[in-house]
Amino acid sequence: MSNLRNYTQKSREAIARAQQIAVEYQHMQADQEHLASALMEEDLIPQLLENCGISADSLRAALQDSLERMPRVTGSGREADKIYITQELDKALAEASAAAGRMKDEYISVEHLWMGLAAKPNARMKALLNQCHYDPEAFLRALSQVRGATRVTSDTPEETYDALKKYGTDLVDMARKQKLDPVIGRCRKMYDEKFPDM
Repeated sequence: MSNLRNYTQKSREAIARAQQIAVEYQHMQADQEHLASALMEEDLIPQLLENCGISADSLRAALQDSLERMPRVTGSGREADKIYITQELDKALAEASAAAGRMKDEYISVEHLWMGLAAKPNARMKALLNQCHYDPEAFLRALSQVRGATRVTSDTPEETYDALKKYGTDLVDMARKQKLDPVIGRCRKMYDEKFPDM
């Protein structure tokens, strides 16, 4: 695994959470499904997958089912504070680092972790991705819409993604969803009635 200093805060949290999930399920090792589950608890990856037409809830349920089926280790053979990372997860993390390099990013962010998992999936992860019709090109398009042309140059880049959606109001989207306050329309109608020649 690469030096954790090269990871963003959210990525480090996701890796720590993956190990915690492994403990919760009484698994001896953290594998790709543990990291995928941890990433699905964040905002960004589910949002990107939804933008690709993939149901985040369905994928979460499929991941949970996969974790339930993995063998559990209890009793004296298990060291509670030691969770190892599988070779498959290590390969995915190496691919995440390579993806960050290709994108000229200085840190490995959560989207790189997801791309690493999708590019180097183990057999179970591959089956899950096929089941939800995951398309890496669609994921990259969704990412570019959220991220824009920005590069990851700090360890907290996720906070800057989709700034308009976070801090602004998309009136066009609200109009499409018929969520605009109709008062705007009423004011115009009242104005037209009062001043018909204007």
